[in-house]
Amino acid sequence: MSQINLEHTARDFWATRPHRRSSDRKIAGVAAAIARRYAVDPVLVRVAFVVATVCGGAGVLLYLLGWLLLPLDHQASGAGGVVRGARNSMSALLTIVLVLLLIPAAGVVFDGHASGVIGVAVALGALFLLHHSRGTLGEIPGSRSAGEPQPQTPPAAAISAGTTAPATDSAERPAPPAWDPLGVAPFAWDLPEPSAQPEPPGSPPGARWKITPITLGLALLVGGIALAFAPGLSAAQIAAILLGVVGLGLVVGAFLQGGRGLIAVAIPLAVLTWVLGAAPSVGFKVGTSHWNPATAAQVQPRYSVTLGNGELDLTGLQLTTGQVVRTSVAVGIGQTRIYLPSNVDAQVSCQTQIGDVDCLGHRDSEGSPSQVTVTDNGPDGPGGGTLILDVHSGIGQVRVDRES
Repeated sequence: MSQINLEHTARDFWATRPHRRSSDRKIAGVAAAIARRYAVDPVLVRVAFVVATVCGGAGVLLYLLGWLLLPLDHQASGAGGVVRGARNSMSALLTIVLVLLLIPAAGVVFDGHASGVIGVAVALGALFLLHHSRGTLGEIPGSRSAGEPQPQTPPAAAISAGTTAPATDSAERPAPPAWDPLGVAPFAWDLPEPSAQPEPPGSPPGARWKITPITLGLALLVGGIALAFAPGLSAAQIAAILLGVVGLGLVVGAFLQGGRGLIAVAIPLAVLTWVLGAAPSVGFKVGTSHWNPATAAQVQPRYSVTLGNGELDLTGLQLTTGQVVRTSVAVGIGQTRIYLPSNVDAQVSCQTQIGDVDCLGHRDSEGSPSQVTVTDNGPDGPGGGTLILDVHSGIGQVRVDRES
């Protein structure tokens, strides 16, 4: 794609950008406006915003931008009304609030993690492709809708008062349709031939339902290949690969007006990818796990459970003066319980995306994610060995206690 084409498409998009409607919106009408503009299913657009939100928060940032920049009911947009002083589709207070919300939303997306930046890039790329391929199919702001009557132009001979248009010569009349070869129905002379009716846009009837099974089959195939040839991939990475294939199926379905069955797969898969990414683990492990190393040499660098409860018992651990032991616990979905020796010096970091944290008596249950970092030298004060512990959980309660 050339620089000229990119610039031309961007200018054309802005000139014919979607318009929101107060009568067609769930929140601000951004998704519905995009769907009408490009003749796609609004449910797919809303799912795309949800997936982009899960992947680094890009969906929230883009929705706020759409709220500010897309006009409502053919008035000036919130940002445009402030800049040009035109009649605004939003109140000044709401415009200020949205601008202020953009600051933390942009901070979440561009905080150094690649997922948010990739989400914005993918969303903008998908919007560019939509406009490039379907820019003339949907509702174009400023043009007459298909159901609006067109103005009739009277014949030139009938403009003068008191006169009527002269009868047209029979040679200038259109040929009668095939169903009326004698031409006895003058009212139907201007009707199109029955066989000349335009075909409705979209994919063939039998092609829409195939998108869902084909995409799911490709997802299973790609996931199987990844497990066979890359056994070191984590559960979060495998889920992200599957989500990528399903996402491509949704993009194809948006163009072909099909694949709505993928929505029921994409949403839980996106949530699972987010949870597993928040608590990375090595491979898949399901069920309750109990670990109780007795010596420093038996302590593993990482303990992990994908789905289930994890319990790490370190009460039998004996550390010498100056000895430092590091370990971490990662639980995707489930409860996490850890027991420490009574007198060991502990540096503990506990975090869960959804759930409560109780880390050596320090609690955080007011928001998500919940995080607590504690340095506790025990009842005997500083001295002896040191245990450095890092605990991550996706969904579930995290609790760290000392031996009673």
